[in-house]
Amino acid sequence: MDDRSSDQKKKRTGLDTLFERLYRPGPLIAIFVVAFVALASLGVSLLLEDTPPPAVIQAEPTAEPDPVPAKEYEETTSEMEDFVKQADLAIIETLRDLALPMADLDLVDVELRRHDDRDYHYQVLQFPKVDDRNHFLVTLRKRLFQRLPDAVLLDNGDNEAMVRINDLPTHRLLLESKPRIMARPEAKGPKLAIVIDDVGENQHLLKGLVALDLPLTFAVWPNASFTREAVELISHKRRDILVHFPMEPKGYPKVNPGDDALFVNMNDAELVDRINANLKQIPEAIGVNNHMGSLFTAFEPGMTLALGEFKRHGLFFLDSMTSGSSVGKKVAKATAIPFYKRDTFLDNVKDVSAIVHQLNKAERVARRSGTAIAIGHPYKETLAALRSWQETRDRSVTVIPLSQLSPERY
Repeated sequence: MDDRSSDQKKKRTGLDTLFERLYRPGPLIAIFVVAFVALASLGVSLLLEDTPPPAVIQAEPTAEPDPVPAKEYEETTSEMEDFVKQADLAIIETLRDLALPMADLDLVDVELRRHDDRDYHYQVLQFPKVDDRNHFLVTLRKRLFQRLPDAVLLDNGDNEAMVRINDLPTHRLLLESKPRIMARPEAKGPKLAIVIDDVGENQHLLKGLVALDLPLTFAVWPNASFTREAVELISHKRRDILVHFPMEPKGYPKVNPGDDALFVNMNDAELVDRINANLKQIPEAIGVNNHMGSLFTAFEPGMTLALGEFKRHGLFFLDSMTSGSSVGKKVAKATAIPFYKRDTFLDNVKDVSAIVHQLNKAERVARRSGTAIAIGHPYKETLAALRSWQETRDRSVTVIPLSQLSPERY
């Protein structure tokens, strides 16, 4: 029996002994705990691991799809057509400025034209009647200048005007003819126009001159210190504006008209560039008169080109008569540009009494000839003389803006 027990004991020291120890409650619980922790750790790691992207299956190459067509309102326009639209806006703004009914603007015709292989629209517009045709054109020039400094408004007579952009006609403007409504009845008898030259430097004196109860005409230097400020002030008072255009005098270079002047040694291209550059500064102008110019106004080739350009811009020419040799009237006749000529200088002597005497002299010229044009300058003596003279002047002579004076007959 002892031997049998000893054999059984030997048998239990093997695998059976190991299982017996493992299946005891303590070790078994420990095993389950370790297994649970291991499984939990594995689950957490799987949840936190980035999921790899699915494999991309390369598709067979296909034809490129057709591009989506542009919407109708996303049209591509030419630069010229964009300019035309800017001119359209300038016309609309002019109608608003003058309180003209937009509904009365009639698009008579439109024609598709080409420039640099791109289309633009040429238009024929019938405008409603305007009370003051000259003011209408001045306002439109100003609006065009604000949007298109290189655009040109040409006055083609009583019933038409033309807008040109980059030397191409874009708008033909049909203007109904109507007698101008004046602040007072059409003056009978002699008439006197007074022009103040050299405007654009002394703003204080300009304010005094504009405030006078006289419809003075102002000739503004194109490149003065206060050109734009002067033009705005004069325009606000509805006074006539001229470009006071510098031209070469006989005494040059000792007598200097400025770097922006016209000189007799310029070729045609230089003259045209200089003219256009100066006129561009004052689009509100209705005419041109010469600053100095005793040499240039006697130079027929240069005057022919200059007056031709002035006419192309719809402007008239007032000859200041700084030279008795001026060919202004001769060239004006050949060019068919409206022409005026100065009769009297007011203030060669800067003395109030002397200037009043010259004003009285201008009145006598007007009574004798029917009309007269006097030219003065923004001097304090001239302002004082005009203040004095307006109280005592001959009321039989009507002082009028230059634009209301008929041009000379050739």
